Amino acid sequence: MFESRNIMVVRLLFSWIVALVFVESVHAGIGEWKSYTDMKNVRSVATDGTVLWAGTSGGIFRFDPADSSYQKFTNAEGLSSNDVTAIFVDSYGDVWVGEQNGSVDIYSPRSGTWRYISNIADDKTKANRSINRFYQFGDNMYIATSFGLTEFSISKFEFGDTHLGFSTLIQPVVAAVSMYQNRIFVATNGGIAATKPGATNLTDPQSWEILSTISSANSFGVFNGTLFAGTGNGLLQFQNNVWNSVGGITGVTKILTHVDTSLFFAEAQQVKSLSVSNTVATIGVQTPNPVVGGAIVQTQTLFLGLASSGIGMFNTDQQSWKLYFPNGPYSNYFSAIVFDENNVLWAASARSNGGGFYAFNRQEWTNYHRGNNPLVLSNDCFAIAVGPNNSKWIGTWGEGLLLVNSQGNIVRRFDYDNPGFIGVVRDINVGIPSYTVPGGIGVDQSGAVWVTVYGSINGSKVIWKMNRDSTWESYPGSPFGSPPSFMRHIVVDGNNTKWFVNSIVGSNTVDNITANFFNEKNTLPGTVNGWGVVTENDGLTNDRIYSIAIDISGDLWFGTGNGITIITNPSRPTERVTRVFQQSVRDQAIHCIAIDPLNNKWLGTSKGVFVLSPDGTQLLDQFSVENTGGKLVDNTILSIAFDKNRGIAYFGTEKGLSSLEIAPVSTKSSMSTIDLSPNPVYLPTHGAVEIRGLVEESTIKVLSIYGKVLKQFPAQGGGRAFWDCTDGEGNSVATGVYIIVAHDRNGTQVASAKVAVIRK
Repeated sequence: MFESRNIMVVRLLFSWIVALVFVESVHAGIGEWKSYTDMKNVRSVATDGTVLWAGTSGGIFRFDPADSSYQKFTNAEGLSSNDVTAIFVDSYGDVWVGEQNGSVDIYSPRSGTWRYISNIADDKTKANRSINRFYQFGDNMYIATSFGLTEFSISKFEFGDTHLGFSTLIQPVVAAVSMYQNRIFVATNGGIAATKPGATNLTDPQSWEILSTISSANSFGVFNGTLFAGTGNGLLQFQNNVWNSVGGITGVTKILTHVDTSLFFAEAQQVKSLSVSNTVATIGVQTPNPVVGGAIVQTQTLFLGLASSGIGMFNTDQQSWKLYFPNGPYSNYFSAIVFDENNVLWAASARSNGGGFYAFNRQEWTNYHRGNNPLVLSNDCFAIAVGPNNSKWIGTWGEGLLLVNSQGNIVRRFDYDNPGFIGVVRDINVGIPSYTVPGGIGVDQSGAVWVTVYGSINGSKVIWKMNRDSTWESYPGSPFGSPPSFMRHIVVDGNNTKWFVNSIVGSNTVDNITANFFNEKNTLPGTVNGWGVVTENDGLTNDRIYSIAIDISGDLWFGTGNGITIITNPSRPTERVTRVFQQSVRDQAIHCIAIDPLNNKWLGTSKGVFVLSPDGTQLLDQFSVENTGGKLVDNTILSIAFDKNRGIAYFGTEKGLSSLEIAPVSTKSSMSTIDLSPNPVYLPTHGAVEIRGLVEESTIKVLSIYGKVLKQFPAQGGGRAFWDCTDGEGNSVATGVYIIVAHDRNGTQVASAKVAVIRK
């Protein structure tokens, strides 16, 4: 009887495992980093003859002309840095990547692995360590840097000689290198130099001679048995130890590549070719922006690297340059990020040299800018917020406020014509107050939208309110501080009190700013015409306010020029003002604050991200470029937002957007089922089982199929928990099927699910 029961249990166990094996398995990925960058700004291009590689300010990408497919690589996919300055494919097919910080990364497309050379980046004695160009000659890779030229043995994977001086030039910036007639030529910011004929000790500066004092040489090319140089003063040809101008080309010239019959070069934004008979021909029409390099694939097609348009190929039928670059944000600036009601991320770029604004649905980016929408009059979009009915409101620096509807379409621009924003006088002679800078918007309890207009010349119309019926009202600015129109962002608390950010990261405004609040109902104590002020005498750490957030408890958190201030009773703002004394952030400028589902505070600073406990007394975590191994794209954090459904934190910088998978997610209001992932779980490949769909304060129990409780623990993060496949004593469980039970604090809501554990 007992044996028969065991056989039945084994059969049942096997059937459960078989059933669960076919359930889709998704790893939780807690701690996984990703990066999102603009890859239009190309600095260098290379080819293996079939596919193209582009180095950009946002990483590198591989482009296959055969099917127009892309593969992107950022710091999350193996790069030491996204700020790529040079790229080269060696004779073995490996891709060499040089970066602004001096890092050299080598990628093998065959194996999908990386090798790293950090010696140059680690040499802190050199102020500028940028990698400017690679040049292969035999087994040697010559690396042109901003302090000289260094040699590297490819087969031995070790450095050879480093050349810091060329005749009288000491540690010059080397833009290009070439071998010609057994001599090494370098193009530097002090002229074109070459090794003397027969010289052997090339580390001796006297073994080099300066052949031209022209300081704008940028590229070399050997064509038809002759060495050519591209310079800021035209195309040069080296003959009889002298450089001479070629073909009347006198503009800024860059040599791109060559075939047997032609040398290709760019003069300004016009691509040209030089034949073996020294005939110059023009190819196509002018390029949309400056050319940084070129490469020819096996189909004899010329592709260009363009400074801000990706890769270009001339379309002879349409007489235009066809542009190729992977989908991504329109720029690497992320001054503000938010999630809308559909869990789509929206981002504003910057208040100067901006790239418009963009949206990301986790599959692709949609970009909004002057080039694709007539309502966008300026790409300097610096503020973004979600309004009623899933609308998006975007503040521009000078050209009004944009409204995006729930379908993602720009439907209106509010400015000096409608509803009548009073901005800064753009033309004193004409006297039109058309330069309007609306900050981020806030939505009150009635659904009305509140907007501030920075720098208004009319102090009586600084705060604007759009009612539910789309009518507008305006209110005077603050009587505290000077001028009355310095508010740059707005946050509305549960009492409908409006709180204002008065400073922007990077701004050097010296206005007599104050930390103000406004409630038009005049219900708060100590206010004048609805306006009140919190000062350092009340406990504020600093009058300069960079960020404000309202936490889950309703407390106000202010990010100032000197740490954090908390107001725990917003209905009486000056009575309960406290400071966060956590040493790590006490004296720092807090650029942004975000609240996760556990009420932890995530602070963005110039030194990375700091995560504080709900009351601010404990430092829970810290992320920087250094301690993440370069996974965080930059230490200066401008914005933070959470995908609370998936458990992902996003960090906006001036060098792109980073994301990190975290434990807390939004809790459910009720619990009838729970989701387990991965399922089955393979040990040791998978580290833990993720349990989703939990209510607040859930407890997890792990049971054997016989009903024995093996482990019990509280959910680790908001709406989900993780079981590490161990029992209560920390021992790994055996292969089998286990029952996961979750219940709320009172035991009134219970849900369960089965998971198969398979040990390899």
